[in-house]
Amino acid sequence: MREFFLRHRKSLTTVLGIALPLFLLYVHGRSPRKTTIIEKALIGVTAPVQGAAARVLSGISDLWNGYIALVDVAEENTALRAERQRLEADSARLATALAENDRLRAELEFKRKRRDIRTVSAHIIGKDLSPYGRILRVALDAGAQSDIAEGMPVVNGLGLVGRVVRVSGEYAEVMLAVDARSVVNVRVLDKGVTGTVTGTSSPYNYVARMSYLHRAEPLEVGDLLVTSGHDKVFPPGLYVGTIRSLEERQREVEYELQVTPSVNLAGLEEVQIVIGVVDEPAMGSPSGLRLEADAIVPGAPGTTPAPTPPAGAPGPGARPPGAQPSPASPPTPQRRGGP
Repeated sequence: MREFFLRHRKSLTTVLGIALPLFLLYVHGRSPRKTTIIEKALIGVTAPVQGAAARVLSGISDLWNGYIALVDVAEENTALRAERQRLEADSARLATALAENDRLRAELEFKRKRRDIRTVSAHIIGKDLSPYGRILRVALDAGAQSDIAEGMPVVNGLGLVGRVVRVSGEYAEVMLAVDARSVVNVRVLDKGVTGTVTGTSSPYNYVARMSYLHRAEPLEVGDLLVTSGHDKVFPPGLYVGTIRSLEERQREVEYELQVTPSVNLAGLEEVQIVIGVVDEPAMGSPSGLRLEADAIVPGAPGTTPAPTPPAGAPGPGARPPGAQPSPASPPTPQRRGGP
């Protein structure tokens, strides 16, 4: 028997390899019934092998998906993060450039509309803050070398910022319009109400108050206040602020209202200092700049000097040497009345 199996080993193995699958297909293809003993034995033998194979394949799959296949993904993720940071930086720079462009456009528009005043541009180089983050004073990069003097108004494209209180060679310090020391004569635009706007120096927010005696027309929240020019300090027509609330508070004979500045004082970057006022061009004065004196002094720069007479020449109205005085004309006789 042993020799028979050894002699026909290949044939028997081939037959068994074909017959066993066919038998299993036959068994599983029959109508449902109870599991046979052979099937239970096969399940008991193959289940542990299948479980071990499943665990091995699962580990290999996790290793592939979690490491080998993610090597390129990690590199791509790093590149995408760097690209995102670059785009965020570009977006921030673009937003900054757009904001600066808007501010400069507003400044140019202000200079175009207000050709009646001469200004010097300056940048904010320092800010004095309160404990609550409110700006109290600002420093500029323009000073006496730019013809800046104390008391000059400071504005930007949105309106009045304040005025210069201290000047050095290349720097100047500005007191804001919301400072308690600041007083500005104003009028309500398109309404017959005039008064003064005084700062409050509030440590929490930027607010001022308007004092007035009487009002010719009803006021409303949002009414615009502009400089009246009566104080001879601020040119007329500069935006100062808007009425914040109609809650009046009477102080002696005056009434007070809260005012919101027209300028975003927390976001100041560029300003303009008013150094002079331009009048309408006068006859013979093409520049149109306000002159300090209208009279022309002989011999002053820019004037034509009178011609100098030659030596020995008589002056205007003098007689030549040796000339006789002209005889006086005889008096005209008076006709007497009567025959």
